[in-house]
Amino acid sequence: MSHSRKKTKKLQKQRQQKRQDTLKHREKNLHQRSEQAYDEVLEDMLPLFSRFGDLSTGSGPAMEKLMLMLLETHDLADEPEMEGILFDPMLAAKAIGKVIEKMELSPGKLDFLSKEEREDAHLEMLEKSAKQLLTADLCQDILKRLDDLRLRLKRSGKKKDTAKVAVLLSFMREDKKRESWPMIGLVQALVQRHIKAGFDLMDVTMAAMGPDDVDDNEALVIDKLKKPGFIRKAKTMLKKTPGLRDYLVKQADKTWEEGLDAILAGDLNLDVYSTEEMAAGMEIIAKASGFDSAKTMVTNASLSGKLSEDKAKIVIKQLENYITNLFTPARLEQLWGEIDAFWKDSRYKGKWSPFLMLLRESLADKKAVEYEKGFFVYAFWGELRAGAKESKENEARGPEC
Repeated sequence: MSHSRKKTKKLQKQRQQKRQDTLKHREKNLHQRSEQAYDEVLEDMLPLFSRFGDLSTGSGPAMEKLMLMLLETHDLADEPEMEGILFDPMLAAKAIGKVIEKMELSPGKLDFLSKEEREDAHLEMLEKSAKQLLTADLCQDILKRLDDLRLRLKRSGKKKDTAKVAVLLSFMREDKKRESWPMIGLVQALVQRHIKAGFDLMDVTMAAMGPDDVDDNEALVIDKLKKPGFIRKAKTMLKKTPGLRDYLVKQADKTWEEGLDAILAGDLNLDVYSTEEMAAGMEIIAKASGFDSAKTMVTNASLSGKLSEDKAKIVIKQLENYITNLFTPARLEQLWGEIDAFWKDSRYKGKWSPFLMLLRESLADKKAVEYEKGFFVYAFWGELRAGAKESKENEARGPEC
């Protein structure tokens, strides 16, 4: 046997032994489960115990085989029960980026490592990334889905597979501090899947938001994403990464809610309404609140802030009716163009760009006033707040000389 092959075998053995030793520190209670109260998971584990031999000492060939099995559970990530598990892809990509930076593993440096050394570095990167990404909620979700998988396999009569999942489930439950979780094949496979998804999302985003988008004459990102090439990429990503669709929907919902909150607070003023439209809306609110005019309502601000729940509902309903009648198809088209201009404004290119993109798409629907009534109401109140804030700031500055 050549010197290089001997070195390779030695590295492989050392790497495997290191992880097995670490796992064995966490299996304190696993071989003692037979002495504990009888339960269903223990029953499912028994066929595997009898197959491996004596595990009572917590060491020896039998325990080594068991620990190796825990390391090699990557295939379980492809089971249907695991499809709903979702690490944040963008956080996963950032996490491994930080790990690579701390390990000082540039692409050039990795090229000089042997195949076995690169594999070892890759596993270490996954383990360190997993430690950053494993939250309490995610861990509970993994345990629940593992138990669901165990039950399905048991119903199918697959005793060996059921035993394998039962042992893994028991082991992970016993590791309360989750110290060994990052070394388990199932966890590594899930993390790796979402790291890849994170980089794929970054690639699509960078391709869609290239330097040419700074030019006002270029297509907006939303238009680019409708092109066949991007649609194909998106469909491929969704197919390869279970749960990614739910992640993207949640991110869109979060972006939309944050945008609406900013609009309501007056922090994001899109100037949806003209001065005349705001004045007319104020008159409607005043009369619905029981005041003769908006001026009277503003003068008695302390009273207008104490509307009953029933009266508040009437005010909102009146405002919604006003908005519905106000935004004709022509007015909607005008607003769509205004949002388009806001999207291109460099002041909104960063934080609010995703929200403005979603808003622009929503306003393209002919029934946008009906479907997105919340936005129009929030925008009205937000512009009232923004106007009041500006008035206070002007008063504080005093008259201009």
